Amino acid sequence: MKNVMIAKLGKAAAIYIDPKGKDYKGLKLVANSFVEDINMVTGVTPKVVNVIEELKETIVIAGSIGNNDLIDSLILKGILDVSSIKDKRECYKIQVVEKPIEGIEKAVVIVGSEKRGTIYGIYRVSELIGVSPWVYFGDVVPVKKSELVFSEEDLNITSKEPSVKYRGFFLNDEWPSLGSWVTNTFGDFNEEFYDKVFQLILRLKGNFMWPAMWSAVFSENGKSYPLANAELADTYGIVMGTSHHEPMFRAGEEWKQIHHKYGENEAWDFSSNADAITKFWEDGLKRNKKLESLITIGMRGEQDSALKGSEEENIELLKNIIRTQKRLLIEQGLNNVPKVLTIYKEVEKYWYGTDKAEGLRTWNELDDVTIMLADDNFASVRTLPTEKERNRKAGWGMYYHFDYHGGPRSYEWVNTTPLEKVWEQMSMAYDYGVRDIWIVNIGDLKPMEFPVSYFLDLAYDFETWGINGRNKTKEYTKKWALQQFGNAVKEDLIDGIESVLTDYTKMSGSRKPEVTYASTYSCINYNEAKRVLEKVIDIEGKAQKYYEQIPEVYKDAYYQLVYYPSVASANVIKMQICAGLNNLYYRRKSILANNYALLVEECKEKDIDMQKYYNESMSAGKWKGMMSSPHIGYKEWSPDGWTYPEIYSVIPEKRSIMIVDIQGTEEAYNEGIAELPVFTNLGKESYFITISNGGSTEFDYKVETSSDFIKVNSMHGSISTGKDIIVSIDWDKVSKSLDGFITISGSGKIVKVKIIVEVIDITDLPNRTFIETHDVVSIEAEHTANNIAKSNVEWKVLENYGRTLSSMKMFPTTVSFEKPEQAPYLEYLLRVNNDEEYTLTTYVAPTNNLYENSRLKYAVAFDDESPIIADTLPKDFITGSYDNDIWCDGVLENIHITTTKHRLSKGMHRLKFYGLDAGVVLQKLVLSKGKLKDSFLGPEESLYYKE
Repeated sequence: MKNVMIAKLGKAAAIYIDPKGKDYKGLKLVANSFVEDINMVTGVTPKVVNVIEELKETIVIAGSIGNNDLIDSLILKGILDVSSIKDKRECYKIQVVEKPIEGIEKAVVIVGSEKRGTIYGIYRVSELIGVSPWVYFGDVVPVKKSELVFSEEDLNITSKEPSVKYRGFFLNDEWPSLGSWVTNTFGDFNEEFYDKVFQLILRLKGNFMWPAMWSAVFSENGKSYPLANAELADTYGIVMGTSHHEPMFRAGEEWKQIHHKYGENEAWDFSSNADAITKFWEDGLKRNKKLESLITIGMRGEQDSALKGSEEENIELLKNIIRTQKRLLIEQGLNNVPKVLTIYKEVEKYWYGTDKAEGLRTWNELDDVTIMLADDNFASVRTLPTEKERNRKAGWGMYYHFDYHGGPRSYEWVNTTPLEKVWEQMSMAYDYGVRDIWIVNIGDLKPMEFPVSYFLDLAYDFETWGINGRNKTKEYTKKWALQQFGNAVKEDLIDGIESVLTDYTKMSGSRKPEVTYASTYSCINYNEAKRVLEKVIDIEGKAQKYYEQIPEVYKDAYYQLVYYPSVASANVIKMQICAGLNNLYYRRKSILANNYALLVEECKEKDIDMQKYYNESMSAGKWKGMMSSPHIGYKEWSPDGWTYPEIYSVIPEKRSIMIVDIQGTEEAYNEGIAELPVFTNLGKESYFITISNGGSTEFDYKVETSSDFIKVNSMHGSISTGKDIIVSIDWDKVSKSLDGFITISGSGKIVKVKIIVEVIDITDLPNRTFIETHDVVSIEAEHTANNIAKSNVEWKVLENYGRTLSSMKMFPTTVSFEKPEQAPYLEYLLRVNNDEEYTLTTYVAPTNNLYENSRLKYAVAFDDESPIIADTLPKDFITGSYDNDIWCDGVLENIHITTTKHRLSKGMHRLKFYGLDAGVVLQKLVLSKGKLKDSFLGPEESLYYKE
């Protein structure tokens, strides 16, 4: 295979672009950034040439079909076959051509079906030489190389057509973080800033964006002249829009600033100020009409609020508004320009209509408008097209969120949306025909680098990462880590970085740091707080280990892309758990409370220090102000009034006082009789007892066991603050159910702890039989005994999705069932200990109903009983309503929980779980006697027999 030299021995191939091409200005900008990429890698800066006579030796030729005479001549001669990309959207072909013109030995030809295709091709070569899309916004330093030599096989590439037509992101909620950094660095949201953003979008194979809008006016904030931002976007080939509530090229801030030009009435109210607002819109169209754009139509109230009238009045008002807007578009020659109406929040009501007013959904004047649907602001889609609606000519879009400023609580800090969630929800949206626009609210841009990459890759190549992407998020995460650090570190370190990214996003996805409190994880039940604390400490430890191992030149990139989002969010959760333990031991008058108070203070200092390092020291102070968002202890929907957790101190008495805390109990003891949970022979579990001091004088403790089958890790010692005693069973000495005691003495007190051992006979148990212990049977959804498909619909595992292990979902995602007997089902085997009424608690992902009046139903049945139909959404569930506690709890706790009652006899049972409505995602099932103990995650999975 022949090799191609792009740079070698202090020389680099020039890049030729045709100055006569309509795309010349945009390609010149990208060519200039491409030669900077080569310089970063090799130290050599190639020339950007637009005169053929200046070319010599090996060259790079870049241009689109019909806009580069040299490329067109190669096509005409049959040397370059472009049939695979011609007339397609945003495609490119890279081909090595021998002797393309006289005097040139070899050329790397990058030809695009149009401008954006060519640009993607140029940046594909940048990736091949080791330059990450996050070279600027993530400070990812490419590995230095003395030469860039590739085989022709490596360079001969033909791209696919992007899966989704418009793919991009929305810079939003940009104060205090992004706004502070931008003004510190560029002075304003001007073309110098957006030049960096546009390059990032193109490197990520996006083509669309909504600009920052809290304080900025995109089309007026140019530094060199007012329209510089908008014209630069057009030159680059970025299709610009304005947010879901900013119609007709007009930013929300513009009306505030210039409404006086249109009259004395300053109200943003079409019903009372139509003439002024119409003129305002008309001027916006005149200003931007020559630029490639996707025009927002419709209207919301002041400051992104709801319109003021009744639903019927607002429907008619919106129709009047849209008619006016479409008339203006026709007058300005923009009738055929793509238009979008976003069905967001209360606009969904106007879309569906009421009994008294026909909604926008059936209004034929929207036939040429793309309808952009939305999630619920917490990454679960709100509504999807029905089968009849999916093929509408103007198509569908989705407005998604990685960041949100609003109720029930804002989240505007680090990434809290696991890739598994993005895949599950956006793949379902794609299945339902949402394929024209994907845009995601990414807040301050940083530190959302990781999910932004995934979202745009999913939109660009849905075949790989969507259709064939189930359970590929781990693979994608490793690929992303390789893109940032792979040329500099060994594979085992990449595997480690992948595990940190995966673990922290699962942790923060289960409960966002902003709404994790001292009371979130139970310090008493199921050993929950300490289990979560162990995971948090593991994340911190791994992230620190890899930070120390990564070469110095890559530490800044690692810190902002991996270390900060993982460790800073882990530190918040650690802080809150320590505060919970502080509160617990304070109530029990143990001086362990003071130890945990010190740990909380350490976490506070770490939070402050990490934020300061990010803002002032990282990357030589480049990101001043970027990490400024409040992110702890939210008291209301906004960050206002946020606070670090409250901690308490115990003043020790001037003597020693023994306090014994038994795992899983609601009270502490300093004398008397207590009891540990039952030990069983299947799980081989152990339990801990905490001995602590309530006084200032150290005391000696002693532990005695009544039988030799009881094992204790520490039989005696001294206590100044506290110590954990681990109790377990020597199963070689146990052949039948029995009981015993351990006796703990110290400080003149004695506590006797009863030990109960249950030996469970598993001789006749089928494989994967779950066994009741501690009054519960807890089952992770993927651990089925049988998985039965029906009507070509089957349950499949979604690995690592959800709050605990994984999830199960029905595929294809578009099919629902009226009756349980028609539906696919999951089977679970279990054994219960009593003849009794049990409660089955079902944990499913916080998905919303997919249509206006649809539900998320399932059915359950034990053995031969008739299935009981249940709905994960109660009748009074209202998606997206801050006044609806059920929805609010679902998004904050990232779960829907429902219960059913079942009368069971002692012994073996077969549980069937039927999926009725598309969209149900099962995560966990818990069968219990009575009400479950309070906890966030529920009981750990029960013991189950497996061969």
